[in-house]
Amino acid sequence: MLFRLAAAATLLGFVHVARAEQATVTKLSYAVYAAGLNVLMFEARVDLDPAAYRIDLNFRTAGMFGFLFPAHSDSYAHGVWAGLRPVPVGYVSRGMGRGKERRSVIDFANGQPTVRTLIPELDEDHLAVPPGQARDSMDTLSGLAYIIRSVARTGRCDGQARLFDGRRVMELGSTTIGRETLARDDRSVFAGPALRCDLAGRVTAGFVKDDSAEERNRLHESQAWLAEVVPGHPPLPVRIVFETRYFGHATAYLTAASPAR
Repeated sequence: MLFRLAAAATLLGFVHVARAEQATVTKLSYAVYAAGLNVLMFEARVDLDPAAYRIDLNFRTAGMFGFLFPAHSDSYAHGVWAGLRPVPVGYVSRGMGRGKERRSVIDFANGQPTVRTLIPELDEDHLAVPPGQARDSMDTLSGLAYIIRSVARTGRCDGQARLFDGRRVMELGSTTIGRETLARDDRSVFAGPALRCDLAGRVTAGFVKDDSAEERNRLHESQAWLAEVVPGHPPLPVRIVFETRYFGHATAYLTAASPAR
C-alpha cells in the first residue's frame, strides 16, 4: 500500500504561473482512510532550493488497523539538481512491519542505483529485481522533487518516471485532467479549487510471488488534487485516491500544512 501511495505522490506538482525559484521548506500532514476507517497517518517535509533538495516521509498505521497491524517507517531522499532533473545521491527507509525490521539504503550515481542495505534481504512476498531492471530509475521521493520543480515551469503535471524502492520497479505516468473544486470535508483542512492529475503505474519487476500473470500486467490507477496551501510555496497534494491490495481504494486527506525551518 505504501509503495503505491508514494508512487502516486511522486508525480504531483502544479503552479498557476511560472515564478522565480526560491528556497522553501513545507511540512505536510495527512490522514488516510479506507473502508470508512482511518488506517494510516503520515507526514512529509519538502525541502527545495535552487541547488539541492531533501524530502522526508514518515508514516504509521492508525486506529484499529494500527492496533492489529502495527507498522511505521521513516524515509528520506536527498540530491542535487542538473537543470530540471534531480540527481539523487541517497535514499534511506527504515521501520517495522509485520513484526520485523525493514530497512533500505540506496546510493545513486548518474541515475544508477546501488542497494547498500536491504533488510530483510530475502523477501518472502516479492520476487527479486533482475540485474539491470532498475537502471535509469529514481527513488519515489526524488521523483516528487523532480515533478514539483518541472511543473513549476510548465503549469502542468504531465510526466513519466521509473521508480525503484529497493524491492520493486514501477513505470509511472501522470496526465493533467484540469481544475476541479473539492467540497469541504471534515477529514481535511482544504476545500476549494485544485488541479486534478490522473496517474497510471505498472510494476515491471519485484512482483508479488503469488500474483497471477493478469495481476502482474494490471495498470494501477489513482487520482490526485493539488493546490497551493502555503503562500509562496509550490502547490502540493491536498487529496490522493489510490489503490490498496487489501482495502480497495483509499483516500489521503491533507490535515495540516505550514512552512518549516
